[in-house]
Amino acid sequence: MDTNGNGNGNGNGNGKDSISFSKTKKTLDVKPPKKPSFTIETDDDFLKLHTLTLVSGKRGGGKSVATANYMRLCKDKQYFQRCWLITPTYASNKEIWNIADIESSDVLEPTVTALSEVIKLVEAEKQEWELFLQQKELYDKFHTDMKHKAIKNIKSEQLMAYYEMGLLDDPNLERPKWKYDLECPPRLALIIDDCLGTDLMARRTAGLVNTAIKHRHLSDGLGLSIFMLVQSYCAQGGVARPIRENATSLWLFKINDFNQIRKVKEEADLPVSEEDFENMCNYCHEKPYGFILIDFNAKSEDKRFRCGFDEYLHCPSLNNKELMKSKHT
Repeated sequence: MDTNGNGNGNGNGNGKDSISFSKTKKTLDVKPPKKPSFTIETDDDFLKLHTLTLVSGKRGGGKSVATANYMRLCKDKQYFQRCWLITPTYASNKEIWNIADIESSDVLEPTVTALSEVIKLVEAEKQEWELFLQQKELYDKFHTDMKHKAIKNIKSEQLMAYYEMGLLDDPNLERPKWKYDLECPPRLALIIDDCLGTDLMARRTAGLVNTAIKHRHLSDGLGLSIFMLVQSYCAQGGVARPIRENATSLWLFKINDFNQIRKVKEEADLPVSEEDFENMCNYCHEKPYGFILIDFNAKSEDKRFRCGFDEYLHCPSLNNKELMKSKHT
């Protein structure tokens, strides 16, 4: 039946055939923004950032080594400029985390207040960036005023600002320089490793779920990428389901419980058959310290699955049987 009285339905009263459609007089085209908010531009073969990444695998499977090397590469490319690490095992894994060039002062124990401390540090980075922009603007204005104005014609509050910055004492003071090599808003990351059973994951007041869900919105959109390293993707007391559902990528190392692999396929609603997914996992896990990387926020559908970082996987149910090498190494 046509509710507007002028549709084109078959009108037999059963199922879809009983529904008819008609256009409104005016339409509104929904257009996405040309550039999404809260993004860090990355190479074509690199994952989108910011990210909420889960790295899952049994002890000694290579999770920390893979994450440390990925962080090193991100820092080399200036995708991240500072990274914090929350872990109770830093002393025994220091050699691994040195790969990522993480300062010991940026390592925290997984206490109930650890995340709030990190959030304060993120906010401090944002404020430092804003102060840098103000000082740079003030520096440029000072040299413009000195060139075009007499001192008596500069407002007293402006002169005070110049004085507080030290420009009146030393007019040749160097232009403010940002503390990181790339002059841009701070690009920040957090690694959470080996924290199962700690207050950070066990106590709701630690704020893990809330922080993970809003990671890219922290500090008015400055954002924080989070990497969570766990031995089990969905074990009781492990990664909370809201975090799993908001993850942008999963690095799945070899595990003995194949039910977890099926759980991933079911929960993530991956656009491949169960057989293809199991075959991809087997292919990746046959390699020493190998893992399948599932990109839930892929730049294109053919970049959704990888073996490690450097090999795209294309299975029959994605209409492509080839294995292609990526280019970012």
